[in-house]
Amino acid sequence: MRSRWDRWVMWGALGGAGVLTVAAVTGWVNRRSGGFLVLAQWLHRPLLFGTLVLVLLFVALVSSRGPVWARSALGVVVVTLAVGAVPLWFLSGVFSDHHRTTRSEAAPGRPDRELVVERGTAGFGPDPLYWVYVDEGSGLTTRRWQVAYVNGDANGIKELVWTGPDQLRLVTEDGTHLIHLAEDGRPDHPVNDRY
Repeated sequence: MRSRWDRWVMWGALGGAGVLTVAAVTGWVNRRSGGFLVLAQWLHRPLLFGTLVLVLLFVALVSSRGPVWARSALGVVVVTLAVGAVPLWFLSGVFSDHHRTTRSEAAPGRPDRELVVERGTAGFGPDPLYWVYVDEGSGLTTRRWQVAYVNGDANGIKELVWTGPDQLRLVTEDGTHLIHLAEDGRPDHPVNDRY
């Protein structure tokens, strides 16, 4: 009876680790430009999901009664993940990418299209960084397109305005950028003023 319970716990833990891994990959894929906003916001949590997967794999290892080679392989995976995760846990506070929304504005005549500006900082320093997005759609089908990334210390945003429902004007110290948006919200040339 004990071995049957251990088997259920082991397979449940492995299944849970698999589901969390798929969820984490889904969040990572949707975090990129053009991804579904709700999936990125809910599922892009690599540190949380990674820690939970590690715990579930450890539970599976402890409850495993399979062949020695299978337990050894699972043990190697758990130890490798744990060794790789420890530095990430310590550095997560330093390199966290917490962004704060500083502006949101609907496009003229397009309530389904919204300009969103988020501000964050670079790892150790106080230098501001700005991410400019266009959210296209509504509800669960909203897609987020990255329009610009601006290093506030080097360039800074001097002006950012809608010039029409399908066009933005971004002015930095680097120059003026007219960004045209496709019907689905995709920018024709995202601006990357990192330096």
